[in-house]
Amino acid sequence: MKYFFLSGLLFLSLHTFSQSQLTGQIRSESNEPLPGATIYLEELQKGTTSDFNGFYTLQDIPEGTWTVTVRMLGFQTTTENLKFTSKGNETYNSTLKEHYGSLDQIVISASRQPEYLSEIPASVTVVNAVKLKEFAQLTSNINDILAFTVPGLAVSTGTFSNWGQTLRGRSLLVMVDGIPQSTPLRNGQLGIKSVNSNDISRVEVIKGATSIFGNGGSGGFINYITKNPNTSKKISGTTNIWGTSQLSDATDALGFGAYQSLTGQLDKLSYYVSGSVEQTGNKYDAKGVPLLPTYGFDNTNSYSTYGKLEYLLSENQKLTLNGNFYKSLQDSPFVPVFADVEVLNEEGDYILEPGYGIKGSIPGEQPTGSELTNGRLKYNLNDIFSGTTDFETDIYYSKAKSIFFYSDKFENGGQSVVNSEKYGLRPNFNTRINTYGNIDLSFIYGLDLLRDKTNQGLLDGRLWVPNIELVGVAPYVQTTMKLDSKWVFKVGLRYDDLHMDIVDYSTLPYSPKGDGNFNPSVFVQGGALAFNNLAFNMGVRYIEHQEFIPYVSYSQGFSIADLGSILRSASAENINDIQLEPAVTNNYEFGFISKFNNLRIEAVGYYSTSNLGTGVVFNDALNSFVPSVQPQKIFGGELSVDYVFANNKLILGTSYSYVEGLKNEKDDKNNLSYVGGDVISAPKLTAYVTWKPTERISTTLHMINLSDRKRFDPFQDANGNYAFRHTEFPVEGYTLVNLTATYQIKNNIDVSLGVNNLFNAYYLPARSQWAAPLRTFTAVGEGANARMGVTYNF
Repeated sequence: MKYFFLSGLLFLSLHTFSQSQLTGQIRSESNEPLPGATIYLEELQKGTTSDFNGFYTLQDIPEGTWTVTVRMLGFQTTTENLKFTSKGNETYNSTLKEHYGSLDQIVISASRQPEYLSEIPASVTVVNAVKLKEFAQLTSNINDILAFTVPGLAVSTGTFSNWGQTLRGRSLLVMVDGIPQSTPLRNGQLGIKSVNSNDISRVEVIKGATSIFGNGGSGGFINYITKNPNTSKKISGTTNIWGTSQLSDATDALGFGAYQSLTGQLDKLSYYVSGSVEQTGNKYDAKGVPLLPTYGFDNTNSYSTYGKLEYLLSENQKLTLNGNFYKSLQDSPFVPVFADVEVLNEEGDYILEPGYGIKGSIPGEQPTGSELTNGRLKYNLNDIFSGTTDFETDIYYSKAKSIFFYSDKFENGGQSVVNSEKYGLRPNFNTRINTYGNIDLSFIYGLDLLRDKTNQGLLDGRLWVPNIELVGVAPYVQTTMKLDSKWVFKVGLRYDDLHMDIVDYSTLPYSPKGDGNFNPSVFVQGGALAFNNLAFNMGVRYIEHQEFIPYVSYSQGFSIADLGSILRSASAENINDIQLEPAVTNNYEFGFISKFNNLRIEAVGYYSTSNLGTGVVFNDALNSFVPSVQPQKIFGGELSVDYVFANNKLILGTSYSYVEGLKNEKDDKNNLSYVGGDVISAPKLTAYVTWKPTERISTTLHMINLSDRKRFDPFQDANGNYAFRHTEFPVEGYTLVNLTATYQIKNNIDVSLGVNNLFNAYYLPARSQWAAPLRTFTAVGEGANARMGVTYNF
């Protein structure tokens, strides 16, 4: 018996001794380490995952030839047969390629954890690094980039303000790495342009009301995912230099920009830092007339810095510190000449003379624009609780300052400024349960803690919107169940508990129509306000066949309707006498994704209701603009089609977005009327064609077409003159075409040329039309303009 036992031990030791191990690193085509990739030996049913730096080790591999498979969300799967010998240690490094139009793009924002786009029962658009780089050859304005690439997002205003650039007719929440940039307590409508586009690795747009991130996203949210350290070298980087000019009139129209990034790895520390500066010249329309400077891009200096440090504490722990600073200030040599509009008859015929700029200055006016600062410290701990749970927590800080144009609507004139400062803490857990055979369960749960301090005053010290301090506590849970690899079910809850303190204040005399009729100042006693809301979402998606992946979903959104606008126009003498009500949105949608070889189709239809409106209306009794309290019903659809030819030299794509909205009085649901242009965009059609005749040359034509929207009839004012109401002016459509071309001189050097408004079309952006009754915002769109750049990678 002893001999059999010793023989067994000897055999076991020899067998163990003869086994080998597999090590290596998984990276992307851009040389970025890929954490979380799966490395799997099919025949042995043995696998592991790559660590934060893309490295992996797979031990106890017996002698033989085995199939090594590498999988990663958003990348093509690779397989290779490797031969393992006794006492051998094999190395296998793999570079994964992103697949154009892949159904398996990675998305983080939808549930705070990476997941397949094709498994999310919601409408999601991802603008990847390739698209961002392509559009960077045309513009630095992220508002324009998203208007071309995101179905359902309204067209750009042509200015640095995004007032009217709604998502499916609802307000949206803007975030940078999950840090909220929007200021819902006093919405200055500047949040979309809050980070340098060169520092973004991708943009994730989740459409429809959502309970994932809470207050402010009744139409969905935009999350800018910033770049990570992407090399194992000690240092590498990118240098980008460009120049811009108007083609319709080149007088003092030259501009320039420079961007520099550095990235590298020093043992366990990885870093990515960048800086950028840009200066623009004069801007002209297609006829060579200076553009209206209000909210304009002419003579603007923009500066940005960005940094991210990642320190690997252990194989399953990582600490990340990142932050960015963005500043954009316009100091124009022009002063505005505002628009004139005359409505001729009851049929609504009109004459509209748009605004423009003339040389001059306003005494005491300061440069207008935004300044934003973000900082975040994040800690990751993976594979705890027997490998079932990942933990992530972060603490963040965000500060924003937005200076607006000079206005004579204030008594003695003035410039307003919105100040916002946020602090937040967000612990988050992701637990996976795989013990039910063909059922996979995961739970994402955590807590959002937020402190937001906001006010709006004038630069001379007068206070327009009082100091508001909000403290929010929001627990949430999201559950995902995958059944038999065919169905994905999602259910989620979020409870928001918000408390606000408002100081005593006096309203400012203000003339909203600019007619010299100033509202009287009213002293308002401050106090405490509280809101709470339980939001629910659920959805299901069928994922067995890539030719047809349908979903249906229901979700709720919650927001406090621009509290600052209500407070600054208050007529009550006590804060508790001001009737405040949170806006709750219910969103229903059905959609599908289909992929046939090189063809990708996505379609969605939606319907949403809200107890309050989106946007503001003019109240004649109060002589003030106030948030809409009329319930709204909004419905629409989106279709996008992309086709890649077999040789990858020609790529075609198009999208169409339609949205419409109806409102009614609270006590009369059947008396319906259309919602104004500040909420509802005219139908939008986009198309592109990319041609790559050689490996070194790439050209792309982009087209965007806005249709007409003429839903409103004029009324007669007190003087018997015909007029259109605020935001209810008819919109005439237009078409713009842009061109980009890139030539790769060497593998690490390329030159590019971009031309915006290629055919020098004369047009009025949508907002310039529906906001015409205000006169202040009616600017002509920019004429043909060019951008030439050089990029060097090292």
